[in-house]
Amino acid sequence: MRDKNIKKIEQLVRDRFEESDWKYHTAFVVEYAKKLAKIYKVDKDTIELAAILHDIGRAETENYREHHIVGVSEAEKILKNFNYSEDVIREIKHCVESHRRNLGPKPKTMVAKIVANADAMAHFDTVPVLFYWRGKAGDNFEDVIDWVNNKIKDDWEKKITLPKAKKMMKEKYKAIRLLLYSIKK
Repeated sequence: MRDKNIKKIEQLVRDRFEESDWKYHTAFVVEYAKKLAKIYKVDKDTIELAAILHDIGRAETENYREHHIVGVSEAEKILKNFNYSEDVIREIKHCVESHRRNLGPKPKTMVAKIVANADAMAHFDTVPVLFYWRGKAGDNFEDVIDWVNNKIKDDWEKKITLPKAKKMMKEKYKAIRLLLYSIKK
């Protein structure tokens, strides 16, 4: 049976973000995390909570590079308000802190590995959004292409570490790389 607080926490997170952040990133992370949870047989409620909260720090700081750090304490506050156990809180805090991998600790638990993989997998479904978000930062188009190319490549090589996740994303990865190559050509 699904944890009754998940919907409430999801709404709390959605209320803190712009609709596009939820629609074009977090919703994808949640769906991939749930698929991987089923494959790897881990607790689906914990996975769903971790995926929902993985970027909560983005709503609390202007410094995107530190959102995984800020998100740890924010996720803890939210989960304590809903009376989650210390074990669940500890697990989700680790997921939030380690989901970026290159800027935080490596994911140590299967739940954290799934969230980090799902985070990277979501980028493969929302490549146009990556162009949009990076373009908003003021970069010229050539630099945006290079950034997206490097992000997708880094996600594939460093963040998508679970064999079943790699298999799920292989064709999308090849298609994105072909598209980016043809744009650069």
